Formats: sequence, structure tokens, C-alpha cells
Amino acid sequence: MAKKNFLTILYTALLSFLCVFIFSKINQRDLILQLDNRNLTAEAYQINLRQNEKLSKFTKELDDSSEIDNVQVHFQSKKDKNITYFYGKGNFPVPPMVSGEFFSKNDFDSIVNVAVVGQNLKKKLYKPKDQAYLHYGNHYIPVLGIMGENRAHSKLDNQIFIAGGRDIMENLNSNDFIIKIDGRKSFSTSLLKKTFNAASVKRVVHQNTLAQSGSWISNHFAHLMGLIAIVIGTLGGAFLWSIATRKDFQAELFASNDKRRVVFQEWRSFTIYNGVGMIVGTLIGTVVFTLSTYAQLIPFIVILYIVAILLFYFVIKHDVKKLKINL
Repeated sequence: MAKKNFLTILYTALLSFLCVFIFSKINQRDLILQLDNRNLTAEAYQINLRQNEKLSKFTKELDDSSEIDNVQVHFQSKKDKNITYFYGKGNFPVPPMVSGEFFSKNDFDSIVNVAVVGQNLKKKLYKPKDQAYLHYGNHYIPVLGIMGENRAHSKLDNQIFIAGGRDIMENLNSNDFIIKIDGRKSFSTSLLKKTFNAASVKRVVHQNTLAQSGSWISNHFAHLMGLIAIVIGTLGGAFLWSIATRKDFQAELFASNDKRRVVFQEWRSFTIYNGVGMIVGTLIGTVVFTLSTYAQLIPFIVILYIVAILLFYFVIKHDVKKLKINL
């Protein structure tokens, strides 16, 4: 009995550990996809204006809006895909930083341009003393920080973000840029159209769920197969326990002559040791692997646990019911 309980904990802990590993890879893959898109999330929109206007007009309309907050705006150059004029309002998303710091609110009000560059451009910076500069056009722009992810490379590594002062933004025309806005929450297209007098608004990342190029399934196919294997393994544990304990509950039934009690005792034991194994494996996994969020992992583990113990209840009840003594 003790050996069976130990093996159950070990088996379940191993599956939970692998589950954390897969979710850490999913987080890492999602991060790389986001960084490849200049750190724009799935909630980003591309805004096409009705007519050419100064970028300063766009940022003023954003500042004047009480309904749109906590956003980043990317004015991506049509001539150079690696150049983006950046503007932020409120608590906007920030890319991972290798060193230095990202833009603050004061940088958008300054009369001087400042930049944050990808880690591949670090060696190209001019650094006479303690301050690094980016040679862009006929000017040297102070660099606040280096952005990128140390664990993996992405297209963000070659990007140049420039926080243009108000004077600079008044000299830049919207026709020369692709305008994208991204927040910590989703905004309605009607609100964005109304605020910026836009001709059209569309999502940067298509919200598809089919197994086509660019979908979640195509981006995480190997991870999905791994999670399916874990689900099968976890549910299979219910059948393995039932097979391993048939002789035990036959003896218990012979002694107590109470099928309901036997079913409950076996279900309680499985629930306890299966739960202990999941907790142990998950805790060890979270220590070993780095996760940016637990929003996907925890619900998956909890639901898998509930389904496993419910399945076991019906399996063990069916096995006990097949015995000659009636309920």
C-alpha cells in the first residue's frame, strides 16, 4: 500500500513537473512572437487615418481622450522597418531590457530625442564617456537603454525606438508611418475611429483559432501535443490505480461488505495522493523553470486534477459494482 501511494505521488509529480516545463516553453514562445512584433501584444490595432496629418496632432488627440489610457503607440517608418517613433500614455507595456531603462513620460515632453535600441545595435553605439549615442541621420541621439531577451533572440534586437520631443513630432507626417496602438486592455474599433478620425482600424494580430499559419495551434503545435500526452497520462493514472488496487478493495469488501464505503475510501486515497503529487511537481517545476504568468498553468492543473478524480470515482465504482455483492 505504501509503495503504491509513493509511486502515485512520484508519477503525478513527474507529469506536473513536465506540465510546468511545457507552459514555460509556451510563455517563452509567446514572448518571442511578441518581441518579433516590436513588443506589440495581441490587443494591438493598426490605425489608418483619413488624411495626412502631423504626428503631434495624433498624440494630442490621444492625450485628450479620457477613454483611452495605458497605451503604447508605434509610428513605424515606411522607409526603414527598424525605425519606430514611440509614444506612451499612462502605464504602457514595456519590452524586456538588457540594460538601462525604457522611456518615461518626461521623454515624450522633451525637446530632445532619446532612443532605446535592440541588443544587436549595442556595438554600433558611440560612447565617448558614460553616455551612449546613436548616430541617426545627421544627429547623435542619447540612448537610454538596450532592449532584448537574454534567453532568446528576436526581431526586436534590431529595432530602434525613438521618443520624439513635441517639436520633432510636429515635423513628422502620418503618411510616412504605419500607426499602431496597443494597450493593456482591448479597445473597440468604433472608439479608436472616433478618437482619431480614422478611415479604418484593424487588429495587428488576427484572432484566429484554426490550425492555420499564424494561429495559436500552429505556433504551439509541439507544446499542444505535449499537453495532450500529459492529460492522457494523468487520466491513465486513474486506471492504473484501479488495476493495482483490485485485490485490496476485494479484501476490504469481503471484510466490511459495504461497497459504498470501499468506493469512498479508494476515491479518498487517490484524491489525496494524486493531489500531493500535483502540488509537489508543480512547486518544483516553478522553482526550476521561469514563467512570466501563471494564468494558464494554474487553471490547467486544477481542471486536470478535478477531471482525474471524477474519472477515478466512476472507474472504481464500476469495478466494485461488477463484484457479486450488490450495493
